[in-house]
Amino acid sequence: MVVDLDVANSDSEHYVTGWMGLNSVVVVRNYQNKRGTANGFVVNKGDRYRLSIQSIEFRIPKAVLWMSFRRKPRTMELITYETLGEQPSGMQQYRNILDEELLQQLDADWRELNDYLGAACWQLENGTPLWQQTQQQITPEAIRQLVDAPIFRTKHLQADGDYAGFWAGEYFFAVRQPSAGNPLPAVQISWRENEKDIGSYQFDLINGAAGEPKLSLCIRPRKGADSYLLNRFDAHHLQRAIAMFAMTQRYLLA
Repeated sequence: MVVDLDVANSDSEHYVTGWMGLNSVVVVRNYQNKRGTANGFVVNKGDRYRLSIQSIEFRIPKAVLWMSFRRKPRTMELITYETLGEQPSGMQQYRNILDEELLQQLDADWRELNDYLGAACWQLENGTPLWQQTQQQITPEAIRQLVDAPIFRTKHLQADGDYAGFWAGEYFFAVRQPSAGNPLPAVQISWRENEKDIGSYQFDLINGAAGEPKLSLCIRPRKGADSYLLNRFDAHHLQRAIAMFAMTQRYLLA
């Protein structure tokens, strides 16, 4: 699956980030350390804990391989858990965890990750249909229409970084007007994920190779956090972003 999701298409050490809900999924490709080469996935559950599922091919000298009658180095699966935040726990191997409630949570995380990876692989194997749909439906003109919506001139707007907007129910609709620093307009749609977190999609425009503006779709996992480009395989988020943008058009341009 690591190779299937390697949109960078490279054998060198690198990382690709996807998003499962508001949690990052890092695809690890050919990570090198003194033990050997690792490939796998690292799920960061906010600032609470990290689950790592990797396959490690040990670095063994050829002479030792020859003496052990092996053609390839031994490969080992390594599943680890560690808490994050102010008091990180350090890595624990899954097989050494005794807390039954924690084991059930990690098993649920694995099932969720497996579903996410299956949907991501399907997108890449079938020509990234949801990515194509975002490019077709969320056009530069559609973004400009929302930025120019009269409601942003009549509402009292709250600042959110470079954006300004207003809450309506569970959604925060915001726009970024063109400026010297950002000459192209952008739209941000935020929602309450739970009592603590507010996620956002940012529909930005960047100039393409020929100078024409094109969509740059980002996710901001929490208010005040950095924004990250969504990948072509992030099926759930692409589907949700398309639906939210269409809902925003109906609400703001009615």
